[in-house]
Amino acid sequence: MIPKQIGRYEIKAELGRGGMATVYRGYDPRFKREVAIKVLPREFQHDPNFRARFEREAEVIAALEHPAIVPVHDYGEDAEAGQPYIVMRLMTGGSLAERLERGPLSLTETARIFSRLAPALDRAHARGIIHRDLKPGNILFDDADNPYISYFGIAKLPEGGSTFTGSGVV
Repeated sequence: MIPKQIGRYEIKAELGRGGMATVYRGYDPRFKREVAIKVLPREFQHDPNFRARFEREAEVIAALEHPAIVPVHDYGEDAEAGQPYIVMRLMTGGSLAERLERGPLSLTETARIFSRLAPALDRAHARGIIHRDLKPGNILFDDADNPYISYFGIAKLPEGGSTFTGSGVV
């Protein structure tokens, strides 16, 4: 069942669901804009490791602040449901995976995408952050056709930071 509201955000529709999160299309009445709201599934809400990983993803993305990384607008916990959420920019242009389903990209288009994303990865790597799940489904496009890196949920963090996964864990 789709919730009607999470925090101050009105829920419009479900955008996607994976093993680690559900993403909704929402509306922020304060700023009068549509947003993407990522929530931790209820079955993981009471697991401190999953909650910490979810919170860490929001912190990592916000700290990187790069034009080719999907920006985080807010992070919080719904008071009624006790459900943590991350509010991000709504990316309306689909994913690279969806584009590849329609056929191969031209060399020019591939170069355009990589030339925008490479500096974002360089920024992350310079700060000791390794994405570890860079794939076509985690490359999203905005309405102006600009590509962005999303999902830092299993990122390897700098020494002293937790990775939330272990060696040999799939």
